[in-house]
Amino acid sequence: MKIAILSEDKPGFIKPMSIGLQKMLIELNVESDVHFNGLAMLDFSGFNYCKSHIKNTVKQLVNRVKFNKYLIRDTVSYGELEQFKTKIQDYDAIIIVCNIPDSFCKNKLINLEAFRERTKLPIVLYQNYYLATRGPWYSKIIRTYNKKAGFGLERYDWYLAASIVSDFPLSKHNHPCSIIGQNIKDDNLQPKSQKKFKVLLDFNRKGFEEYRDLQLQALKETNIEYTQLSGRYSQERIRQIYNEHSALFLSSNESFGLPIVENQLCGNYIFLPFKNWAPSHYINKSIHDSGEGDLGSNFIIYNNKLSELKTLLIQCKDNYNSSENYANFQSQYPQFIAGDLVELNQFIANLSSDKINSENHKNYATLNNSIIEKI
Repeated sequence: MKIAILSEDKPGFIKPMSIGLQKMLIELNVESDVHFNGLAMLDFSGFNYCKSHIKNTVKQLVNRVKFNKYLIRDTVSYGELEQFKTKIQDYDAIIIVCNIPDSFCKNKLINLEAFRERTKLPIVLYQNYYLATRGPWYSKIIRTYNKKAGFGLERYDWYLAASIVSDFPLSKHNHPCSIIGQNIKDDNLQPKSQKKFKVLLDFNRKGFEEYRDLQLQALKETNIEYTQLSGRYSQERIRQIYNEHSALFLSSNESFGLPIVENQLCGNYIFLPFKNWAPSHYINKSIHDSGEGDLGSNFIIYNNKLSELKTLLIQCKDNYNSSENYANFQSQYPQFIAGDLVELNQFIANLSSDKINSENHKNYATLNNSIIEKI
């Protein structure tokens, strides 16, 4: 069994999830390669190629240098694409790590269907969550996103997800999804025994200013030091920043939120005004039930009240213990630290036995009608 993992080499969740998936496969003695230009291959077209080169030329002229950090580096040529199409046939399956909604838009990953037809390989999507538990977002993706109709569950032959729990229940059908968790362990994501209590403010989000204003007021009135994220960071640098702090303040609701996991690996608290800002992290909740669940003990819910937030901040500062917080995370969310190798192994077995094959996607269109969009 040999698997191709199609990814990208950019800041964000795609690269670390791709590397983590390969780590998990290694533990199962499954051979795999991560192709960091894989998504660019799937997105290649003559138009996109010319557009990227025009943008690069303009940026070269503006910056008056031939090569610099502002250039678009993930473009590929037609020749590279053809070579890749030949090389990909050496694999037994293709796993795409890509964000939603791009993974379902008809104007994204435009070569995906051609790859399936040419290679006859099963094509699998690995994401932090599963489309069928996204509620009304499903309608937006399949019908209106970018003014072009999108795909539904019929685009991929199988789905891998870190979590499928949410406020929206999963219909009681046989869904083509394996919940394998994730492995993003890293030397920069470890609890430090001693560090000053310091809060990290997530990137500002438009439309959520009132929540950030309340957070800032609480920090100032409690005289607690904080850092505000802005701009761009390399993966190495942002993880170092996480480890220099003791708590993360979310700026908006998250569908999953990789920083939520990364910060807990550093032994940090996660502050949020409402539980439903982190629905993919509910514990002890059936995937078939609607509504909220409980969050792990590192999550600090302050009900968007200033007085409550100030009290909780002081309590967390006085009792902060990064090792204890990490232990809580490890016991409550083990699947987000090393992944669920049992589920992943079953997925590999189904690939090997041809239960998951390049024809499976044709059976999933009817599942779109079962997606629950209102609660």
